[in-house]
Amino acid sequence: MPLSEELQRACEALGRALASSEPVREYLEAQARLEADPEARALEEEFQALYQSLLARQQAGEDLPREEVDRFYRLRNQAESHPLIVERDIALSELKQYFADVAFQISTLLGADYTALARRV
Repeated sequence: MPLSEELQRACEALGRALASSEPVREYLEAQARLEADPEARALEEEFQALYQSLLARQQAGEDLPREEVDRFYRLRNQAESHPLIVERDIALSELKQYFADVAFQISTLLGADYTALARRV
């Protein structure tokens, strides 16, 4: 469904406003610091890979070896306490809340549920 020129301009203006907002900038900066740190990046990648592997195996009905489950919990604790990962996760949480607030404000202005309308496009 093509957008009218006016709606297209409004969407682009919203995108620019969101991109320049403090919560978006803070998240992107926190993510960049995490990605620039080889240790933090490797820890997160190892944790995510193990999580995905264990999840898939568990969903397939496999009994997971205790050693691997213990390794998962050790990695999770390390990831949850790494300062750069914590900083990024806090920024992500704040960004999600910001987007929820923006969606609520748009819905209020439109007099309709913005998120439901966006899903139909």
